[in-house]
Amino acid sequence: MDTLKIKTVTSEDIDDVLKVYRQCEDFLALGPRPEASAEMVLSDMEEARREGGIFRGIYTGDKMIGVVSYVRKGFKGKLSNAFLSLLMIIPSFRGKETGTKIVKMVEKEILADAHVMAILSAVQVNNPNARRFWEKNGYRIVSGPEAKPDKTTVFQLRKDVNR
Repeated sequence: MDTLKIKTVTSEDIDDVLKVYRQCEDFLALGPRPEASAEMVLSDMEEARREGGIFRGIYTGDKMIGVVSYVRKGFKGKLSNAFLSLLMIIPSFRGKETGTKIVKMVEKEILADAHVMAILSAVQVNNPNARRFWEKNGYRIVSGPEAKPDKTTVFQLRKDVNR
């Protein structure tokens, strides 16, 4: 496998991002909108921007195999908090440590800022595979279940930074 890399995507990359979303409709089916659309992609990109985050594509070679979105610091006004809001990888790359490698890459970038003391995330209660993934990567449930405005129910996750 080629080396994994993450790159910021723009509206010019919508077609590639939409292909990833369509291959991940098994994940989307757990939420209120089970079918991928360009509007969904644009909405997720805009939400990342609104939260002060970045929306990136995950690549192996020139092929986009997933997306990741995160806020590096200052999540909800707290300088010491980062937030990993979305990690979606196409099925053919799941279960091969791809997600863990991407999380480590993102965490390394986030932790370059000495102010960050915790990385927060959330996982849908109806996604036990994702819950196991996050727990394996050092995240623990700190609250929930919590009903969200988009009609999903999530556990809030946290990984404390030991400096």
